Amino acid sequence: MKIALVGSTGRIGRHLAREALTRGHAVHCLLRAQVDVFDTDALAQALRGQEVLISAYGAPADAPQLQATATASLVQAAREAGVGRLIAVGGAGGLAVGPGTRLADQPGFPAALLPKVKAHEDAVAVLAASGLDWACIAPAAQIAQGERTGRYRLAVGALVCDAQGLSTISYADFACALVDELEAARHRGWLVGAGY
Repeated sequence: MKIALVGSTGRIGRHLAREALTRGHAVHCLLRAQVDVFDTDALAQALRGQEVLISAYGAPADAPQLQATATASLVQAAREAGVGRLIAVGGAGGLAVGPGTRLADQPGFPAALLPKVKAHEDAVAVLAASGLDWACIAPAAQIAQGERTGRYRLAVGALVCDAQGLSTISYADFACALVDELEAARHRGWLVGAGY
């Protein structure tokens, strides 16, 4: 599959590129130095000939609202380039931990991260209204270096926790989960949590 990848130099993006390449996909990394994620015309040009767009874009900590702005630009560029499928990396804060309760609603959730949670929720709303074949895969609450086991669990709209209530996943297994979704397309039109 011909994949365009935004955010390939970040921790998640590097693992996504490696996982996709290992499986034989052609990965075209759209580097910031080559194309600005907010320049829709340049993005559309760079996306021509690709089959799917993966976004591992992460807004700067001091401007989280750019997450939705970047997502809107990516959606528009994908449409213009004829790329009908977009898979984005989401954020764990907006995932459900119980009926009507998000991780971000839990006592002790850092208030400083609430704007980032809202920005990711706004980005999912942009995807949902896009008309594209989309999915958004969010990592566990704790994502860190670790081995690739190829084992993980998914939950539609919900945080994945283990029997002890911990929500973790390695970068490598998160990349495995996202590329599995790319290949199998089991969660079209959904925000999905991934974890152990």
